[in-house]
Order: sequence, then C-alpha cells, then structure tokens
Amino acid sequence: MPPKPLMGEVIQKHDSIGNNLQISQLIVDEGQRFRLNSSVYTDEQLFDLEMTRIFGHSWLFVAHEEMVPQPGNYATSIICQQPVIISRDENYQLHVLFNRCAHRGSVVCREERGHANVFRCPYHGWIFSNNGRLVGAAQRNGYPDDFLEWGLKLEPVPRVEIYRGLIFANLDPNAIPLAERLRFIRGYIDLWCDRSPNGRITLPEGTHRYEFPANWKFQAENGVDGYHGNYVHESFVNLLERSGERSAYDTTQARDAVGSRNFAKGLPFGDGLLERKDGMLGTFDYRNQSSYCQQIEEAYGPERADDIMMQRNIFIFPNLFLFESHIRVIQPTRANKTFIDVYPTYLAGADTEINEARLYEHERFFGPSGFGAPDDIEIFVCSQTGAAANGWLEFSRGMHRETVNELGETIGHSTDEIPQRSLYREWRRLMAEDHSSGGDD
Repeated sequence: MPPKPLMGEVIQKHDSIGNNLQISQLIVDEGQRFRLNSSVYTDEQLFDLEMTRIFGHSWLFVAHEEMVPQPGNYATSIICQQPVIISRDENYQLHVLFNRCAHRGSVVCREERGHANVFRCPYHGWIFSNNGRLVGAAQRNGYPDDFLEWGLKLEPVPRVEIYRGLIFANLDPNAIPLAERLRFIRGYIDLWCDRSPNGRITLPEGTHRYEFPANWKFQAENGVDGYHGNYVHESFVNLLERSGERSAYDTTQARDAVGSRNFAKGLPFGDGLLERKDGMLGTFDYRNQSSYCQQIEEAYGPERADDIMMQRNIFIFPNLFLFESHIRVIQPTRANKTFIDVYPTYLAGADTEINEARLYEHERFFGPSGFGAPDDIEIFVCSQTGAAANGWLEFSRGMHRETVNELGETIGHSTDEIPQRSLYREWRRLMAEDHSSGGDD
C-alpha cells in the first residue's frame, strides 16, 4: 500500500478531486435546482481537505460541563481526529488539553470519564497535573536539575469557550468568537436548554457509541431530514399503531401538515433544524404532562413555554446535534467511516417520572436496540454504496417554495431539503478557503 500523502501534497493535488472537478464545481446551486456531486462522500483527498479546512477551523463540541462538574473530573474526546482531555483543576478552571505526552507522544489518559488530579503516561511514567503542567517523571535523575523548567506540558487547544454548558474548542487561534459563530442558532440552543424548568441540562453516566461504514455528512444531512421518516421508519410507525399508541395516519398527517410550526430551516454558518408541533419520532410528548407544562409556564411564561415545547432537531455545523432527548456528536474517521457519540440528557428540576419517561422513549427509538438508529445506519450504508457510482444527486426539494424571514432564516416545509442546502453552502465556502496561503482556490 503506498504511503499516505502529506497534507500539503493533498492540497496541491486538489484539482483531481471529485472525478477531476474543482471544489467549486462539486455543487451546482442555481434557480430551483441544487445538485451535489457524489464524490463528496467517497473521495479521500476531499476528506483530508475537510479535516484541514472545516474541522481544523470550526468550533467543535467536545463535552458538556455536566461531564466535568467538580475539581479532578475529566472526560476524553476527539477534535479533528486528535485526542483531547477535558479536565477541571482544583480552582474549578476548565482545560481542554491535547491527550499527548510531551515526551514520546503516547496518550496519557485512556478512559472516557473519571476523576484524577494527575495523568500518568503509560509509556515512561511522566506525570502531568490536570491543568497540563508536567510535575514529574520516572527515574528523574536522567534529566538535568532544570528539567521541570523546560515548559513541557500537555498542550492546550488554542481556543475554548462555553455556551449554556456546551463546551466548544477550536484549533484555529484566529477563529471568530463563539458568540459570533452561534448568533443565529443561539436562540434555539436556549429553547433546548429551557426544556428544564431551571434552564439546566444534566447528563447521566454512560455514552452510546457506534460506527458505520459511510461518510459523516450522511449523518449531518439525516438528523434534519424530515422527508425520510414516512419511509425509513415505517416499521416503527406501524409498531406504534399495533400497540395502540398512535395510528399511522395521525403520525403521517402530523409530519405532512402544511401550515405554521411545521418547518425545515436553514441558517447561516451551515446550521439548520426541523421544527414541528408534533410527529417527531422518538420525542417524548410533553404537552400531555400537565404538571410539567405548569412548571414551564411558571418558569418562562405561557408564550415562551409553548415555544419551548416545540419538537426540534437542531444541527450546529459541522459536528453537533441537539435532539430533544440527547446530544449527538459526529466524529469522522475516513471518507467511508464515521463514529457517533450519543449522550442522553436529563432535565434538571423536572420530576423524576418525566426524566424516566424521556429516557425510555429515547432508548426505544435511538438506543442500541432501538428502531431509529439501525434504520438510519442501513440507509447511510446504502447511500455510501450508491455514491461509488459517481454522479449527481438532487437536493432541490422545496427550493421553489422557500422563503427568508426577518431573522435571516431560510424556511420551508419540514420535508424540504433546506437544512441540507445550508450545510453544503457552508461546506463549499470553507472548502474553498486555503488558510495555508491566505487565499482562495
């Protein structure tokens, strides 16, 4: 097998990417047609460019504050294929550190979550505090007296900021502030957090992690795709009908209804969402819980309470979903391999019965033995297989009827492909930026 080319070589060769199409030619966006070349899912050189130009310069979700609430708590994650530790020191200061020993490069922490005041490298026994500082090494007499003054440490990620408990990191020290990046999607994050009567989301222990042999963008598209539910998840809809919970007709009508509060939305920066009053599979029915509704109305007022209880799937480009019941994080590995981390959530201040019912509904649809996730993964694999027959794909649904509101949101019916078009317009913009030369391709 030939060696993998250096990133600089990949960038220089990008004119052969996508079946000899330039990056700017991989998307055709004109009139009432939006088309995508299928090589965006299969081309390994494109994938390498995505890691450099998108994931290497974007604000990426790495953890929630509830995963590291106390001094000594830590969690591990991946940012742009690089391992990191999220830790909290004795002064409650949060750190996001590259999980890489300053000596010979081994990871120093191999657990997903835990408690530690120091991290000990398994290779040669170097010891780092949970703020990253080197505090000792095995057989210390092998180094000069000023060894600990060399500045060796677990290197910090250049930028770290937090919004509503969501910890974001960025490899680009010159990236725009997180507040600027989130300014269009921030209101929806607030609504998601305010499902809790006191505005705080908590996370139980444990992560549901799975992988699939397909491109990461299939998941990015799918989580805000309101068109596929009637077909891909038909077996679950039929199960609800057979159990007497809900008729298939009612489920389909709720999804297909035309009118207010049944939207797909595309936002700047590649963000997007589905917004429905009803019909989102795997979503707990809050509106029938009178005590919970009363809690939310008392906390936020009737008008905002109604907005809070809307059903939403929220996508924050490029790697984060906020579903009603969970946080979902996309971790690309190769053009045809992706890992997904799912973190179920609790609503602080809500009754235990509400949180247990939410978790049950989550497990039934999104869990390891649920209905929704296996359905979607099967479609991802089908799509990856089909993408090998290189050609053009249509993302034009609803383009003729979309509108733009006063907030700058592009809006259409919840079955329209507006969020996907938003995603790929941002994808194209970032992929055209060559940060190494300061110019565009």
